[in-house]
Amino acid sequence: MQPVTLIEKHMGGTWSIQAYPSNLQSEEFIITQIKKAFAEVQRLENLLTDFRPSPFNEINTYAGIRPVSVCRELYDLIVSALHFSREGQGAFDISYASIGQLWREARAGKSAPSRDVIREQLQWVDYKKIILNPEEQTIFLPHKKMRIGLGGIGKGYAVDQAFNLLKDNGLTNFLINGSGDLRCLSDGKAPRPWRIGIRNPLSEDQELKMGILQIREGAVATSGDYVNYILLDGKKYHHIINPLTGMPEFGAVSTTIISSTALEADVTATIAMIKGPHFGLEYLNQKKIKGMIVAESGQVFMSKESLIQIEADAQKETTHVCGKHC
Repeated sequence: MQPVTLIEKHMGGTWSIQAYPSNLQSEEFIITQIKKAFAEVQRLENLLTDFRPSPFNEINTYAGIRPVSVCRELYDLIVSALHFSREGQGAFDISYASIGQLWREARAGKSAPSRDVIREQLQWVDYKKIILNPEEQTIFLPHKKMRIGLGGIGKGYAVDQAFNLLKDNGLTNFLINGSGDLRCLSDGKAPRPWRIGIRNPLSEDQELKMGILQIREGAVATSGDYVNYILLDGKKYHHIINPLTGMPEFGAVSTTIISSTALEADVTATIAMIKGPHFGLEYLNQKKIKGMIVAESGQVFMSKESLIQIEADAQKETTHVCGKHC
């Protein structure tokens, strides 16, 4: 039985959905459901983007001016983002976006921002200053230079919503790859679990795998310094910014997280990456999260709960490679 695979561009990256029909499902039915899932991802991109006008970006537009009323879905997602900001003790911080904007401008200008400029912007990075009103369902940024962003959580949320739609519509054996954030389902009738390769972050070869994960139902996300990096003043900078320092420097080159939802895997991979190998591993073990961190030295740190196999046959066939450029 051959799978149905569709690929589309969303949220600045490549998304693919692969599904196997059950005995009573036609290929046309599967294609229709996958297209519905992609439409849901596009709806969420329109809601959550901070690259163009959107309901989410209205919060930034009125920073320091007035609270912004938002829909229940957006309000709840921001509440979740603030929860993980607290959990990660600021290693993930939804208010990182003022620093993120600084690095976007640096990317365009081909020159890294100075330490003084970074220090100036850091005073606006503090998730504790965000004011929520649950009765009015409003979000308020109390200073005009504050910004929030959903990098590190929004894409995982979109994967989860697409997953729920496909599952609710009767699909039982499918995998969503949201530009590196994966979530899959393989029911008991499937011949085997999904076999997912974990990219070797120390190699330029995107197909070279460091480990393998076999999973019937769950989510996998990888953060890495080899994805979406730029060269500024002769030095490589990657896209994940430490909100505590304003710099993209952590001591880790890759983190891979396994969880029940893509949202949790996505945000936890970011937290572990920013905390670095030792503190990141401590965080994973404390929270009993399955994961792997690869240090700049090449040393691999596995959490006590990890299901990833570092094995000699890691180059055998896999369905997807988590951590590829997407």
